[in-house]
Amino acid sequence: MTKPHPIIRQIIDRDCHVAASNRAVIRHVVSRLAKKHATFRSMSREHRRSLMRDCIAVHAENRTLYRAVVTGRIYQMEG
Repeated sequence: MTKPHPIIRQIIDRDCHVAASNRAVIRHVVSRLAKKHATFRSMSREHRRSLMRDCIAVHAENRTLYRAVVTGRIYQMEG
């Protein structure tokens, strides 16, 4: 899997709560594109799916980090 674009990561990190559904995160990222949904629809099917996979992967990483912080495992991992 390729590394997600930094802008996708920034949008999700800044605007999306970890409890949000994957669908809500994808919708939010699409709403932040230049021409919103028109840009998304103009992408090839392959690129749209890649964007959605990247959104879900970044969101999953955020959930994992959140769980580690809340359960205290983040401190065990560092020290």
